[in-house]
Amino acid sequence: MPAPSAPSLPSHSPSPAAPLPAEAVAARTRLLHAALRLFAEHGFAKTSIRQVAQAACVNPASISYYFGDKSGLYRAAFTEPMGGPVSLDAWPKGARPPTVREAITLLIGSFMQPLHEGELVELCMRLHFREMLDPTGLWQQELECDIKPDHAALVTLLCDEFGLKTADDDVHRLAMAITALALQYYVGRDVVQAVRPGLTSSPRALAATTVRLVDFACSMVEGERARRLAARAAEAAPGVAKARPRQSRQPRKPLQ
Repeated sequence: MPAPSAPSLPSHSPSPAAPLPAEAVAARTRLLHAALRLFAEHGFAKTSIRQVAQAACVNPASISYYFGDKSGLYRAAFTEPMGGPVSLDAWPKGARPPTVREAITLLIGSFMQPLHEGELVELCMRLHFREMLDPTGLWQQELECDIKPDHAALVTLLCDEFGLKTADDDVHRLAMAITALALQYYVGRDVVQAVRPGLTSSPRALAATTVRLVDFACSMVEGERARRLAARAAEAAPGVAKARPRQSRQPRKPLQ
């Protein structure tokens, strides 16, 4: 028996042309949050439009008005609560190229900002994990359209920083390590809350954590720069070996 095909989702969810009044904005937000919770718990196929409407206390027809259909609602729940993707390619055209610190600040800041949403972040992560296990196509689209281009942009920036024409494995390792600094606060959110909740418990704490992550990332870049410079220096003088001072052998003392 062939496996059922993944549902086909539209390329975008429709939105009303005119700005929504406050009541409509509130209704749409309730729908979005209710859908996020139900999709995260039950998945796309096992969540009905009626269930979402009941949980949001709105008429089921509202889903069609705000999101087009169930697929449009799922797409909005998958993408909107975390905010729009911030790409390194979004640096203003015609402006000077960003410094490494500026680029890393933009990247890590875009990851950390949604953590202000608290419980919504946990639900978003649950929905993303469920999408990976029971795909509808959105995870693959995010991978191809957002994650890979951002990784490539960071790799290009690091290559320029190190004077490389093409990236080697260590450049890719460094780019992934920089991203992982922020991802830990999503994937390991329960660990952070258990070990040191004060790191993200307030806007001030979250801002301080973000600044320190940028510092850590820049230190990794400087460490990799120093490692490469040392390796080049060693290659430039292959026949030179540093003499080590002779050490006199001392009798070992018995462990106390």
